[in-house]
Amino acid sequence: MNPPSLPTDHLLEQIAAPENLLAAWRAVRGNVPSYRRKRARGPDGLSITDFGQDLQAQLHTVQDMLLKERYQPLPPKVFQLPKKGGGTRPISVLTVRDRVTQRAAQQVLEPLWEPTFLDCSFGFRPGVSVQQAVEVVHHFRHQGQAWVVDGDIAACFDSLDHDLLLTRFQSRVKDKRVVRLVQNWLEVGLMQAGLPFEPGDPWQDGWQSLTGVLRRSMDWALEYALEYDAPYSAPRYDRYEASRYETETYSPPRYEEGRGMEAYEDAQEETDEGRRDGLSRRLRQRAVQRMATSALLWGASFHRPLTAWAKKAVEYTFKTRAGRRLLRQSVIVSGGVAGAALVAAVASLVAQRKAGPPPTGVLQGSPLSPLLANIYLHPFDVAMQKQHFHLARFADDWVVCCPSQEQAEGAHNEAIRALARLRLKVNPAKTRIVSPKEPLEWLGVVIK
Repeated sequence: MNPPSLPTDHLLEQIAAPENLLAAWRAVRGNVPSYRRKRARGPDGLSITDFGQDLQAQLHTVQDMLLKERYQPLPPKVFQLPKKGGGTRPISVLTVRDRVTQRAAQQVLEPLWEPTFLDCSFGFRPGVSVQQAVEVVHHFRHQGQAWVVDGDIAACFDSLDHDLLLTRFQSRVKDKRVVRLVQNWLEVGLMQAGLPFEPGDPWQDGWQSLTGVLRRSMDWALEYALEYDAPYSAPRYDRYEASRYETETYSPPRYEEGRGMEAYEDAQEETDEGRRDGLSRRLRQRAVQRMATSALLWGASFHRPLTAWAKKAVEYTFKTRAGRRLLRQSVIVSGGVAGAALVAAVASLVAQRKAGPPPTGVLQGSPLSPLLANIYLHPFDVAMQKQHFHLARFADDWVVCCPSQEQAEGAHNEAIRALARLRLKVNPAKTRIVSPKEPLEWLGVVIK
């Protein structure tokens, strides 16, 4: 029986509460070693030290933007972290502001979901650890469940379906503003990756060139707006008591930041410094002017010939969820009604041609992604335990302990079916059945 639902219609106020934002800042700050706080810069060029020097104004800005629903995450920088077994893993580096805001959301949302998770889930949860997960599996094997299905989900974080995730997320979160906030965080990864195109598609080069120019212009415009926007120039400093963190100790969580952060910081330190120092107010102003002029020219040039087509395209686009999201975001980039018509037409064309799969993936390295992954994978835990399998899962790594080979094969097949219902697949190269005579290596530990 699930615990009673918590009041979830005013979650945004809880996320934006001064004490919650301050606690989130302490968590983010405490997760970065002191010797890296000055040089660890996000995509906007701000470091932990920079953010902390104007902490009261920064937190007030975040609160104001959240409550007025003006908050928009910035596209992260992606760093390819080498894996031990070969290949790379994409790690996203967020701005300090986005990390603080996601951490604030995680602090409010985690207690809402924790009571629903099962004891077989060990990854990225408070009060549990890798050691506890290994001990449980060791106990199963020595209690007659010696046959083991050692499983791995293929590209798990990159494959989480946004529609399924948001549907499940809304089952407990009734504050639509928070749903939109999480959706924006999900989609910032999509806009970073761009629209899906088939190999050799002639649209690809032109579209990527256009979106690259628009994205760079928007980056400059956003920096200009955030620096010179009048509503954020006079915050109320007395609400945050920012100096308190200096005298308090904080034990950072082990799972908030991506493991590639330090390597990324070393690689980007010099280039970030030079880029940041090279920006000037005059150049930013010119970028904003050019972006506005380009938007008007684009709108004027496409307005007349596309009027009839765009009308039908808009009607079609509004019928699709992905089209509505793309349209809403791209209107901001393209500018104005004429830009909306063009983007609606492109969105309709993409939808009609079925150029790619539904939106998927969460950013690895963000504070909220582990919780979202556990929310998404919870039905897998439920399905396996309903079949009375002895499951232990740590994020996308999982094992099922069985008394016989036949039952292990059955568990393997059931896991494939349960993951397929979540639009996920097992990784065949990393999924196998381990006999009682073989040692099991799981989470870096050999379990005999």
